[in-house]
Amino acid sequence: MKKLARILLSLLLGASFCLPASAANKKIVLVAGRPSHGPGEHEFNAGCMLMKKCLENTSGLTVALYKGGWPNDPSAFEGADAVILFMDGGAGHPVIQGDHLKVIGDLMKKGVGLGCYHFAVEVPKDKGGPEFLEWIGGYYEDRWSTNPHWVADIKSLPEHPVTRGVKPFAVKDEWYYNIRFRPDMAGVTPILVAKPDDETRKGASSSPRGPYSHIVAASGREEVLSWAVERPDGGRGFGFTGLHFHKNFGDENFRKLVLNSLLWLAKMEVPAGGFVSTVTPEELSANQDPKGGGAQRNPSTNNARRRAQADHTYGPEAAEASMKAMTNAPGLESTLFASEPMLVNPADIDVDARGRVWVTEGANYRRWAAPPAGPLRPGGDRIVILEDTKGTGKADQASTFYQGMDVNSALGICVLGNKVIVSDSPNVFVFTDNGPGVPPTKELLFTGISGFQHDHGVHAFVFGPDGKLYFNAGNEGKQIRDKYGKPIIDLEGNEVSATGHPYRMGMVFRCNLDGSEFEVLAHNFRNNYEVCLDSFGTIWQSDNDDDGNRGVRINYVMEHGNYGFSDEMTGASWATKRTNWEKDIPHRHWHQNDPGVIPNLLLTGGGSPTGILIYEGNLLPEVFRNQIIHCDAGPRVVRSYPVTKDGAGYDARIVDVMTSSETWFRPSDVCVAPDGALFVSDWNDAGVGGHNMADQKLETMTGRVYRIAPTGNKPSVPKLALDSVEGCIAALESPNQARRYLGWTRLHEMQEKAEKPLLKVWKSENPRMRARALQLLARIKGKEAKYVGLAVKDADSDIRITGLRIARELKMDIIPYVKTLAADPSAPVRRECAIALRHNSSPQAPKLWAQLARQHDGKDRWYLEALGIGADKHESEFFAAWLDSVKDNWNTAAGRDIVWRSRGTNVPPYLVKIITNPATTADERPRYIRSLDFIKGPEKEAAVLDLLGASTK
Repeated sequence: MKKLARILLSLLLGASFCLPASAANKKIVLVAGRPSHGPGEHEFNAGCMLMKKCLENTSGLTVALYKGGWPNDPSAFEGADAVILFMDGGAGHPVIQGDHLKVIGDLMKKGVGLGCYHFAVEVPKDKGGPEFLEWIGGYYEDRWSTNPHWVADIKSLPEHPVTRGVKPFAVKDEWYYNIRFRPDMAGVTPILVAKPDDETRKGASSSPRGPYSHIVAASGREEVLSWAVERPDGGRGFGFTGLHFHKNFGDENFRKLVLNSLLWLAKMEVPAGGFVSTVTPEELSANQDPKGGGAQRNPSTNNARRRAQADHTYGPEAAEASMKAMTNAPGLESTLFASEPMLVNPADIDVDARGRVWVTEGANYRRWAAPPAGPLRPGGDRIVILEDTKGTGKADQASTFYQGMDVNSALGICVLGNKVIVSDSPNVFVFTDNGPGVPPTKELLFTGISGFQHDHGVHAFVFGPDGKLYFNAGNEGKQIRDKYGKPIIDLEGNEVSATGHPYRMGMVFRCNLDGSEFEVLAHNFRNNYEVCLDSFGTIWQSDNDDDGNRGVRINYVMEHGNYGFSDEMTGASWATKRTNWEKDIPHRHWHQNDPGVIPNLLLTGGGSPTGILIYEGNLLPEVFRNQIIHCDAGPRVVRSYPVTKDGAGYDARIVDVMTSSETWFRPSDVCVAPDGALFVSDWNDAGVGGHNMADQKLETMTGRVYRIAPTGNKPSVPKLALDSVEGCIAALESPNQARRYLGWTRLHEMQEKAEKPLLKVWKSENPRMRARALQLLARIKGKEAKYVGLAVKDADSDIRITGLRIARELKMDIIPYVKTLAADPSAPVRRECAIALRHNSSPQAPKLWAQLARQHDGKDRWYLEALGIGADKHESEFFAAWLDSVKDNWNTAAGRDIVWRSRGTNVPPYLVKIITNPATTADERPRYIRSLDFIKGPEKEAAVLDLLGASTK
């Protein structure tokens, strides 16, 4: 029992539900940026963890650490005496995104200290610059300040609390200087001062590379590398330009000055000899980020990309020559459809009902959209229409549909009839095509979305088989507002915002074509780039990991699911230590051991996933039919993930469609043409990610579109005849989304007049076409119950699922259908039954849920998570109904799963029984202890005390 006591106490004291310690006198909040640059550089997470390690045993001090970027927890800064920012800055500085300047400004008014370290001292002069002058006294101004790598010889230090115990030192770092300070440096105390030599002033290692005439002209001048201010509001500010190289934490004087500054900012007394700490070589090398590509301020990366640009050829002949590097799946060939100068940097594409390819361009990408680097295209980026008027398989006409700074690097385009939906944070626009020679009209559909000029913003829309719009936004999207700027309240009554109440990080959405009936379908993704649906309404997408962690994933999107990028309860980073965390980083990255997190369909390693679709055509080989087809710009591949059912979920494998040995091949999107061929857009650049691009000159910028079809296939555009029911049925059955939209819309308008033709499709052998017809038949007024009733009794399990989903969307009484299907032999059907019970207050719901729960086999995580989703807001009564049905036979493998996933107030005693059961192994115990973190209330606290009591007996 003593061994069990040690295990329990160790786990409980390390768990997030520990009883709170007495309130600390001071609180420092460390905010570590996302990984960037090369190994040992910009180690924001490891650096902040070292600071925390050094300070955490200081009496009267609490140190809170938020890793991986700006905290998603809205309470992160509550009670803070000092906020420390160690992160990438510039135009992407987290402090200038969304309402973060206001958040920090409100803290400053309360006298909270603010420290900015290394890249975090850089903000744009017109956004963040004025605030930093007020808050910390100065900032790095692009092209005014400079950032070479050099040895700063600190010969003397002023008398100041932050310099206590610090002796002169000389350290090589990326020391910034020529900082933009307040006029006459009013109130600014220089802390570190050194004199760069003339060679350093030439800026050979600076980014952008020097020389800058005003820097060179200041030869012999001492430069301020670190400074301190005391503000009139009582707060303090500190700027420190070093810390590019993580190894510099190993220098005792360097480290002491940094730690002293943290105490000073929090208005704590700095010891006379400075803050004493030790850091071992092992501690210095620990917790460093696995590094992928570099970021925009990494000189070595920039230089490599400049060399790549110089070596890269451009133009139609070069584009044609690059096709020799393509490798296609057996039976397929890829041909060049269009290239520069017709288009450049295609960010996203769509194919309309006429077979034309619509392209959103990204010449004005990121920092190339504004001075001093841009805009590269002063008139703004274009929406280009490419057309093959001769049927040769090559575009011979290119026209500009729209051009403007408001569509710079738009990440999404969806063409539905004469409506064109363009996604470009902060806005979603709907353009109306008014015909040849007439400018399109433009109106807002949504606005207020964060992620301006960010790949993690709002992405492309797709038209679903239910007549609704589906789309997603990455974790920088944060929130969405209607066209009037008002927060959107979804159908569940929640504000659509990634604040943890209840949603976090990236989200998947559904709404009507006018934006009404807005729903959040799933959340807690990092950068879910695009979403796609099959004809049964099943949703699929990809998600990108924190670069370098080999955790890129493909997801089946279970409605209302949490996908685990951040801690569901606290918003903490995946890298934050927790009870029962996963053994490998790719699974740890997505909190896969936590109850309430949906499993991943497939992990694909490292990458930069982009466009995705479900191919439901017949032109491509069998292996690709009815399967996901997806672009990944990182490994330069277009591939398929053939899916098979696995319990209540799915399994998948990888089959390449198209790859290239050409290092500039960067597939950004894939779409289906009316004839069933694929079109793939190629951003075409030496690198991907890192907020950068090698193509930095508009006149030599590249971009391509390819057509993929069976070898020897000639393109065609099937006749579109929307003036007849038969023609509309043909459009509904098209593999092309734009045609399906036109067919669906016309048939829905016809109502009963379309019933007989749709019934022919409903009675056909193709289950996917049957599902498309069902969506319309069940929306004929007065016939809803008839066709849903037929669907839930159908022999095909996918049709039964489709019928149940339609009933939910139409807000029909779901209980009779769940009764019909609760004992269904298909686990996916029972999965949908569980989800359908979510938030259902019927007195029959608990017993139905219990019936579904008794069919859990103890092995199927997909099914278990569906049960958890179904019990939301009724956890206690559903769990009680299950207990009543199983009596004393609850303690089985399946029963322990139910207990682990349940969150009712009546669950903790059963967790205690499992944890303290001698049959529960030491390896199993942390799983159940972690489950307590997801239950709130005094019952949980009583269970903790019971565990502590049991451990001492």
